[in-house]
Amino acid sequence: MRESTPIPGVTSFAFSRLLTPDASAAALALTDDGHLRVAIRGETMTRTDSLLLCSENVQVRPLNRRMQGRAVPEVFRRLVAVEGEGYLVLSREDERFYPIRLERDLCFFVERHVWAIDASLMWDVGTLPGSRISRAISLVRVAGEGQVAIRVAGELVAIKVSPDRPHRVRADAFVGWVGNVIPTAISDSEFVHCEGEGAVFASLPRPDRPEPEPEPEP
Repeated sequence: MRESTPIPGVTSFAFSRLLTPDASAAALALTDDGHLRVAIRGETMTRTDSLLLCSENVQVRPLNRRMQGRAVPEVFRRLVAVEGEGYLVLSREDERFYPIRLERDLCFFVERHVWAIDASLMWDVGTLPGSRISRAISLVRVAGEGQVAIRVAGELVAIKVSPDRPHRVRADAFVGWVGNVIPTAISDSEFVHCEGEGAVFASLPRPDRPEPEPEPEP
């Protein structure tokens, strides 16, 4: 007879599944089910919609947008500044989080995909060239050393762009880029033209769930 797995005591069970980050934990991390845990140590920029839980010893204040390195009166629609010592957990909902570490890199991301920015990173905002006339695509530029969390609907992939191999990416799948990429929204089109040298980030749509096969007739 197979020996059954012992059932843990409630205290050991609780302490084996703690979400609370310790001092060595990364600023941004994923839970086993893909939700985003944001550790607050001083200040972190993050979104608070889709909030699942938050320690009470932090303060939230509006975050002014920055353009060309200077704060401007306009307030971010999505990101806020969270200050103190604590943490929060954001739901992935029907999408997927991707925490990414910058190592003295310069990256640009579409604003609606940015969910958290490590306070050690420099950042400001702008607009994708060519997108002002029809529908402006807001961008966040992040640079330095630290983490940023991206949330997208499907799989996050990268496309290599070189001078002899430009690409076009659907605007609703376009997430951002790293390197010397020059993206331009194509007028009267649903695509973004990307040239230069670097990598473009895009979100591939999730495949539809296959319909269950009918059960065989008896």
